[in-house]
Amino acid sequence: MIKFEEALKIVLENMKPLPYEKVSIIESLGRVLAEDVIADRDQPPADNSGMDGFAVRYEDIKGATEENPAVLELVGEAKAGGEPPAIEKGKAAAIYTGGLIPEGADTVVQKELTKVEDGKVFIFQELKKGANIRKQGEDYKKGDILLKKGTKIRAAETGILASANKAFVYVYQKPKVGIITTGDEILDIGEPITSPSQIRTSNTYALYSQILEAGGEPVILGFAKDNPEDLKEKLRNAITCDILLTTGGVSVGDYDLVKDFVCTELGVEILFWKVAQKPGKPLAFGIWGEDKRKLFFGIPGNPVAAMFVTEAYVKPAIRKMRGETKVLNPVIKAKLIGGYKRKKGGRKEFIRVSVELTDEGFIAKAFGKQGSNILTGMVFANGFGIVDIGVTEIKDGEYIDVMLFDTSFLNKEL
Repeated sequence: MIKFEEALKIVLENMKPLPYEKVSIIESLGRVLAEDVIADRDQPPADNSGMDGFAVRYEDIKGATEENPAVLELVGEAKAGGEPPAIEKGKAAAIYTGGLIPEGADTVVQKELTKVEDGKVFIFQELKKGANIRKQGEDYKKGDILLKKGTKIRAAETGILASANKAFVYVYQKPKVGIITTGDEILDIGEPITSPSQIRTSNTYALYSQILEAGGEPVILGFAKDNPEDLKEKLRNAITCDILLTTGGVSVGDYDLVKDFVCTELGVEILFWKVAQKPGKPLAFGIWGEDKRKLFFGIPGNPVAAMFVTEAYVKPAIRKMRGETKVLNPVIKAKLIGGYKRKKGGRKEFIRVSVELTDEGFIAKAFGKQGSNILTGMVFANGFGIVDIGVTEIKDGEYIDVMLFDTSFLNKEL
């Protein structure tokens, strides 16, 4: 049995980004760039006005005041997308936001500092030379790297793509993640329950959602009964997947068939089985497929264990495969309110906690029932408090590390 840190290191070392694919800009949100995006021209492409007003020569408004305004003759206008008139001594042109700065002009006076009368504009204040002009290349220059390979595309990045004339862009492929749920007792939603030993699958849909959260493409491959032929049939459906997740069937019981069958049917090479962690001790991990580029996670069947393993191991794998550079969940320090005790300290334990941000920093409260079958604890929680090996008690008010899996609470504080 290996430690959590060693297990996570093995997982991270055995995953590689997927190949590239070309997508349109409107399909790129949330994807990860597989190429640098280079500016094809200066932005702005020419000097232009930052507001509505009048384009003037600084020398013509020098010393202007309300009592002694500068009076200039209007000679036309400069609209965004239009050709501006040239400005000579004693002249001015109306200009609008985005309009090109006329030849001869070097300053823009905002409209509220002026008055127009009889074809003339009265300027009531001297401004600094160059005021209200957006200079060519002020945002970026032709040839600049605007977005680097590995950047996750948000709304702002799509705006940059458009300004750089990138209708299509290369991104990393999204990993296809297959889910096989095992066990004679497992029923899908809507199936009739005929025995008190039967339970509806929560793992299938919780993991499906976690995969989506990480940017993967989840595929439900089916529900396998505890018999070899049914399991073999479901495993054959996994050939097209980049990552295979199985839930249940990786412990040591007579019907825990998954670990052996993925080896014989898919050629999985198991790199570790069993981790000194709670929940999720019987986790199995392996590599398979051509060049061993595909991943296998044999996930315990208890729902909290399944969600924790997916959060701590599978999500980082998905993120790295899709080209992200920051793949691990954020870990913060929080004051534990109420403390926590356990009888044994032989494993690193991840307890469900609810974290809040207060004026004094992060505080965390542990859920009352920490059994790996208590799924309601995951609804309560937004993080896993980390209890190290050898620690059996954390006192009220002591600080602990917390692995966050939901940071939406931070937005509520804004």
